[in-house]
Amino acid sequence: MPAELLPTRTRTAAPTASSTSLMAALGLHALVLGGLALYAFVAHRANPHWGDRDPVAGAIQASAVSAIPLPPRQRLKENSVLTSDKPNVAPTPPPPTPAPPTKADPVKPKAEPPPKPNEVLIPTKVQPPRTPVKTADRPQPEPTKRPVTPPPPPPTKATTGDTSGVQIPQAMSELKNGTATVTVDERAFGDRNAYYIRLISQKINQSKQQDSDPPETRGRRTAIRFTIDRDGTPTNIEIATRSGSAALDTNTLRAIQRIDTFGPLPQGDHITITFGYTSH
Repeated sequence: MPAELLPTRTRTAAPTASSTSLMAALGLHALVLGGLALYAFVAHRANPHWGDRDPVAGAIQASAVSAIPLPPRQRLKENSVLTSDKPNVAPTPPPPTPAPPTKADPVKPKAEPPPKPNEVLIPTKVQPPRTPVKTADRPQPEPTKRPVTPPPPPPTKATTGDTSGVQIPQAMSELKNGTATVTVDERAFGDRNAYYIRLISQKINQSKQQDSDPPETRGRRTAIRFTIDRDGTPTNIEIATRSGSAALDTNTLRAIQRIDTFGPLPQGDHITITFGYTSH
């Protein structure tokens, strides 16, 4: 048996809360717009503007005039700069102070223009003719001059024999205030009799130490020359070399004068002695 179809009922959707709020908002907006339009219409009817068709509106009246009255002219003041038609003449500035004179620069001479090529004279070198030099006219070189050796001096002959040309001190001794030397002119006598030269030096040194030389004589040298005779007596006592100090020369001279004798000579008639003294 066929099945019987029964009619079905469709369920309508219930309005939601969102759609209800939207419709309420639209209605509120429409109400506000209507109120604004009504207010504008009423206000326009109550206060008509100029130029409307309303016959109650007033009119504007204009009248023509021949001239427009101007404000009175202001009185000019002579001392006023702003209201004067004649501007004051600017004061004349004082003359400039002259600058202090400065050293003038040297005037440079003007450079002369270079000469033209045609004006320059090129001197030509003229060579003198060569004259052949004759052999006889040539200067002859001078012969080389050899130094002439002078002849040796004649030897000095003494009683005790010949002496050499160079004198060397044969006795030297150190004193408390200086240095003493004894030199014999006859060197052969000193070489043969060295003991006698030492005896002469000892006696002179002992006599010299009795005197004290002043301090300003330091570094000065004096020399006394004398002769010893056959019996040993000193004679011909003199200053051979001065020291520049009279005190030093006098003390050294007196040291020899105080000696009576040096003893008889071992040989010969006399000998010549030079006593040198350097103060310290």
